[in-house]
Amino acid sequence: MTSDVIRLKFITKYGEDKYQEFVLSLYEAFPRPDSLKFWQEKLINELIKELNFHQLSLEEVYNIFNYCPIHNVELLGDNVPIINGMELKEPLDFNLRKQLFPLVNINAPRDLDRFEYPKSIDIYYCPVCRDIRLSKINTE
Repeated sequence: MTSDVIRLKFITKYGEDKYQEFVLSLYEAFPRPDSLKFWQEKLINELIKELNFHQLSLEEVYNIFNYCPIHNVELLGDNVPIINGMELKEPLDFNLRKQLFPLVNINAPRDLDRFEYPKSIDIYYCPVCRDIRLSKINTE
């Protein structure tokens, strides 16, 4: 069974909104979490049981859902600076950003639980999200 089929089955079973929520929550934290959230694990386990498929490792889940749920393009890797969220001066409205380009990931917010940070971190981003953000900023 291919990743495309599993993603399509996920959308068919849970709907487009839940699919978007699932994928976006996989890529919202930096670095990526070492485990799925309880609700994510529950959805995946229900799906693979219904598909009669083997138990998925965390890495397999990331590989299967490594696509922007808005633009349906494969996410790419990058290394971006870690910044203090209070210093972020984003000219576009939060809701607009979340709707049009949620996986732009041009920087990573600091994790408030840590005291020491590297200057940058590896992330995944959607190239279409970045293009849309750039065009929106250039037209503002």
